[in-house]
Amino acid sequence: YKNGTPVAQKINGKYWMFWGDTDIFGATSDDLIHWTREISGDDSYISFVRPRKGKFDSDLVESGPPAMITDSGIILMYNSRNVRATGDTTLAEHTYSASQILFDKNDPRKELHRMDTYFIKPDKPYEINGQVNQVCFIEGLIKYKGKWFLYYGTADSKIAVAVKQ
Repeated sequence: YKNGTPVAQKINGKYWMFWGDTDIFGATSDDLIHWTREISGDDSYISFVRPRKGKFDSDLVESGPPAMITDSGIILMYNSRNVRATGDTTLAEHTYSASQILFDKNDPRKELHRMDTYFIKPDKPYEINGQVNQVCFIEGLIKYKGKWFLYYGTADSKIAVAVKQ
């Protein structure tokens, strides 16, 4: 981010993208137009982030706003869905919440740290009830006048913003 706006930056000569809607996968590009997916020897996509049993992100994970390169590494905020039978039993069935993961800034394949819990979950009426209940789904992040604005969908019915100085 430069002045609060996402800016594409090469890492080891390539642009990197996190993508996916069950797992989070990776892809690289020389020009931001043509992309090559990270694949394993058997031609399957390499999962950078997977759902975790017993956690809030037990069913699926999906990338949120563009990743941010910092001195500590690459911060990726991601969305997740919980299934109570295999996940967090304190959350309602199919709750969508969001968390963060830190990757090595020189190798986006290498996870350094992943939060054990969410930083946002549905707790307001417009996040709990709507077209799809129990949803906080983060999508956009900008810095404006010294404050961070995180835009997110709520219960698939409205758009909200969380603000942090």
